[in-house]
Amino acid sequence: MITERLALLIKVQKEREESLQAQFVRAQQLYLQAEQKYQGLANYRTEYIQQSLQQGSVGLGGRQFNQYVSFISKLDQALTQQGRVVQQSRNAAEQRRQSWLKMQTKRKGLEKLVEQAQAKTQLIADRQQQKLADEYASQRFYQRQQIAEQGG
Repeated sequence: MITERLALLIKVQKEREESLQAQFVRAQQLYLQAEQKYQGLANYRTEYIQQSLQQGSVGLGGRQFNQYVSFISKLDQALTQQGRVVQQSRNAAEQRRQSWLKMQTKRKGLEKLVEQAQAKTQLIADRQQQKLADEYASQRFYQRQQIAEQGG
């Protein structure tokens, strides 16, 4: 009866664990997407700076130079903002991973309890069966002894 309740609880825990695992996988995907976007922005910034340096080598007007500097500043702001998104998504993925692992540990603990309860039940059943076998053997021995005493 207890093992049946625990089995039901394990089933519920397993469903929760699968849900948490799916949440972790999704959070990990979001983190990787945010990281890719950050890398894309960083690469674009680097290319833009290289282009502006090449353009500057042939000559830039003051206004054009200010536009380059302004745009690079906006790229820096975007990188900073995306860096925060990356960090937040990394933290969220790690939190979900920890939740999933906790649930997994909980489920495994419950499964161990069920195994122990089943082993205890089996041990009791084995002892009862051995006791019955011993009683039967004793009765058979006693009956044979009675027959031998009567016959001989």
